[in-house]
Amino acid sequence: MEAFFGKVDTIPQMKQALAIAGYQGLRRQIEKAVEGKTGPDAVRAMAHAMRGFALGSPGLAVASFRDPDVDNPEYQKAAGQLGQTVLRVFTGAGLSNEATRHAIRILKSLVRGFVLGEMSAPVARPIEYQRSYVFAVEMFVSGLGTLQEMSAEKD
Repeated sequence: MEAFFGKVDTIPQMKQALAIAGYQGLRRQIEKAVEGKTGPDAVRAMAHAMRGFALGSPGLAVASFRDPDVDNPEYQKAAGQLGQTVLRVFTGAGLSNEATRHAIRILKSLVRGFVLGEMSAPVARPIEYQRSYVFAVEMFVSGLGTLQEMSAEKD
């Protein structure tokens, strides 16, 4: 951890370093979750990995929620690698690039909404959130075909 903090001198640098660590950690968690899975199963696994990461590492998750305006090559690399991982999952589920852009925004909002609600909920309610999240992910996955159709109509 000392090496991590040795790289930063300012608050913006700290935010960048935390965002980089968040992107790298989330990418690893998604890759592990989707290993050996394809299509809707991979999308489900990714959605659950994203929530698990945010609940397990809330500070890194929050740091990666916002894209700071940076020229940092290390940041660009980490963000790009995460983006490519997510893109592969959605492409493997049959989505075009246009539909994938929408799916990413929708899934990020879904995950963030549940995580923020869960973090602010009474301690006795995590099972209720887990069950609702499973339902929400199923609704999301079920709607990917419609999203693809709607995106194709735009073209």
